[in-house]
Amino acid sequence: MIHSTFKEALINSLAPAAKWILSPARRGRINKSFPESIALILLVLLLGFLPFGVVTADTDVRLQLRWKHQFQFAGYYMALEKGFYEEAGLAVELLEGGPHALKPVEDMLDGKVDFAISNSGVLIERMEGKPVVALAAIAQTSPIVWIVRADSGIFTPLDLAGRRLMLMPPPESAELLAMLRQEGIRLEEMDLVPTTYSLDDLIQGEVDAYDGYSSNEPWLLAEKGVDYRLIRPRDYGINFYNDVLITRESLLESDPLMVADFVNASLRGWVYALENVEETVDHIQTHYAPEKAREHLLFEAEALRELIMPELVSMGHMNPGRWQMIGDYYVKMGMAPGPVVLDGFLFDAETAQPDYAWLMRWTAGGVMALLLLGILTLRYARLNRRLIEEGERRKAVEVTLMRKQEELYRLANTDALTGIGNRHSFEALANSELRRSQRYGFPVSMLFLDLDHFKEINDEHGHTAGDEALRRISRVIAESLRESDHFCRWGGEEFLVLGPHSDATAAMELAGKIRCRVKQEGIAYSPPLTVSIGVASGGPGDSLDSLLGRADRALYEAKNAGRNCARYVADD
Repeated sequence: MIHSTFKEALINSLAPAAKWILSPARRGRINKSFPESIALILLVLLLGFLPFGVVTADTDVRLQLRWKHQFQFAGYYMALEKGFYEEAGLAVELLEGGPHALKPVEDMLDGKVDFAISNSGVLIERMEGKPVVALAAIAQTSPIVWIVRADSGIFTPLDLAGRRLMLMPPPESAELLAMLRQEGIRLEEMDLVPTTYSLDDLIQGEVDAYDGYSSNEPWLLAEKGVDYRLIRPRDYGINFYNDVLITRESLLESDPLMVADFVNASLRGWVYALENVEETVDHIQTHYAPEKAREHLLFEAEALRELIMPELVSMGHMNPGRWQMIGDYYVKMGMAPGPVVLDGFLFDAETAQPDYAWLMRWTAGGVMALLLLGILTLRYARLNRRLIEEGERRKAVEVTLMRKQEELYRLANTDALTGIGNRHSFEALANSELRRSQRYGFPVSMLFLDLDHFKEINDEHGHTAGDEALRRISRVIAESLRESDHFCRWGGEEFLVLGPHSDATAAMELAGKIRCRVKQEGIAYSPPLTVSIGVASGGPGDSLDSLLGRADRALYEAKNAGRNCARYVADD
């Protein structure tokens, strides 16, 4: 099978020559340049024998999915459904994962499958000497979390010490173990048990924490009416890639074009799936997962979109610096041997070069065929050089445009003084969280913060001192929040915090933490700089205005109570 891009280049390159040799004017002068004419005639005849027909899907490819059929693999389903694989000349078989297929890397290295889906723990396999190659990272942030019951008394990783934890086998659990070790928790301090893949063990109290996906199990718990809490590694500095498409070095070396075609078709499938969620969900439910509720698949699609971040990051993007950081974590935590060497681990589609040995075999017939090969090679080299130059020019323009768009976005959504979000960006994020709360029934909380006696500080010490105080307070508050919380400067010396999956108790704990840290910051003005906080909580049925109104009333009560305190106003 001739690669489609090379085939088209050859046809476009040789068409003028074929037309010229067959023209009446040229036939009249054929005897004046006999060798050249014979060469061109052989060229045309040779083209008639080359396999330039329709490219058929004659390369069999097997992809091992990471788990059972669900939206987590939507891009591969749609690449198959929409013919993207077929266009690339690939006949792809998708193999369902599950408890019976827990070693995709070993199956891939043994040649049982050609591609597999893993997580960032595949880097550990590479560092142990296994010839695995990362092709694309679909999830820019991992969905793997500890799930605990809301009544368990577990709020942070430190609370897991001495508890019974149900864990997936490595490398699936790599992020969770890295988080525990980073927080200083030794594995001997916990009772780790192999997973049974049954959420009932958590619901019935057989285990205290369950290794799950933020895109899957929360929906099941909500359907069963079980309150829960998520402990995310990214909230504690462990922000790894997930759902990484991988292959083995030997396959990449023997057929780089096929690997590149498979990756490109798969990424096209992912773009299509996220742009057509309703259609994709219907297709998955009809052909792959009829036992899954449609609402469950829609929940998973929305949760995964937040992790894939298609609006911000190119599909499948991998940053070598981030992989280096991930590897350094594994070495630091004693989970992999050092040093971290990424050479050969990350796939670069631009280095995948075709093998034209078949062309040499076709031209081995004689001098004329060799002459033909020279003509084709020169024409293709010039065409390829022009394509590369044009591609580089477009890439440079795209980079410039992307940087300008990022700068415009930053200016439109960031407070110029403090560098945190502004009112405009906060309203958009808060309304999005409230819509999700309405849909899935989780609680939200709001903190309305106001710096005490700020006007006196401005009047006595000047606006420069006031600006510096605002910047320091912004940093203190930001360092007190979770990654999932939203924070902005609402105006003047007022700040807002919106916390998804946070009830009144958690919100008041956060308010106390912020108030104490502001006081400890020791911004020594006269009077000393403190903060008053109004706290409100809500959930389905709340709007931004209603939640903000209650938080404002609570702030008023805190001011009347003497400042430097937090007050809570219950739901209307």
